[in-house]
Amino acid sequence: MRATKQQPQSNEDESFIRRKWTFYLALIIVVVVVVGGVIAVVINRSKTDEPTAQPQPGTTISPQQDRSDWGLPYIDELGFRVEVPPNPNGVALDQDRSGQPDRGAADYAALPPAGVMWQKVQNFPMPFSTSDGPSKVDGALATGFAQTPQGAALAGFQTVNRAQSSYQGAVAFLERRAVATTPELEAERNSSLVDARQAVADGRTGALGAPLIRQEAYRLKYWSPDYAVVEYAANNVAGNGWTTASLELVWRDGDWFVKIAPRTAGDLGSTPTLAGWTRWPGK
Repeated sequence: MRATKQQPQSNEDESFIRRKWTFYLALIIVVVVVVGGVIAVVINRSKTDEPTAQPQPGTTISPQQDRSDWGLPYIDELGFRVEVPPNPNGVALDQDRSGQPDRGAADYAALPPAGVMWQKVQNFPMPFSTSDGPSKVDGALATGFAQTPQGAALAGFQTVNRAQSSYQGAVAFLERRAVATTPELEAERNSSLVDARQAVADGRTGALGAPLIRQEAYRLKYWSPDYAVVEYAANNVAGNGWTTASLELVWRDGDWFVKIAPRTAGDLGSTPTLAGWTRWPGK
């Protein structure tokens, strides 16, 4: 995988990146390499044959032709149609909770959200749904996710990726959606928050870069209305499988928060197939 060449970053940027990714290591367990001022997420695994994965059914919403202020759509590298909203942080869709998956279904937790639209948020494609949120975009933060397995999966995806997409996103995540579980991680959260706020105050408000890994599918390892463990499958750099990592979320004050707990690189997994996973709709 080839990283996009960018201008060298300032010492303040580099300090923030080091702190940010030290913190995220406990969150999503990735090996981080800074090459030429570009954050590169490098995940290595042994080569395996890639069986053909059967896509799960899901619904997407039709493009809204009357939105003249939206940019031109495009197809991303995973084959999703991505809309370009007038707000670089995205536009929440009108919610219809009646479209949520049937809670009595045997495979309820594995059913995808309904009415999914992919939008470009900074430089990150992200899924928005009409069934499970988000119902609001508040600055750089998406809020109003449903208290459902689908809402938890959407919240984890959006929250973590927004935190990586811009300094404002990092501030919003660290300040309003991160719950540290140890004094050491709480100190790291506070330190990273100070750096992110300073970056915003200094005018560094642009996107930090495009994602170098993309979460293509997910599955619920554990689900209850107040706590969920969502495992995400991301395309690996070799292009022959998926690297997996779990994210813990807790329900607080009417929305999902990311639980930050100590992890090790050994917590990373891999899968040669997405059979049994919930693939995001949108292709």
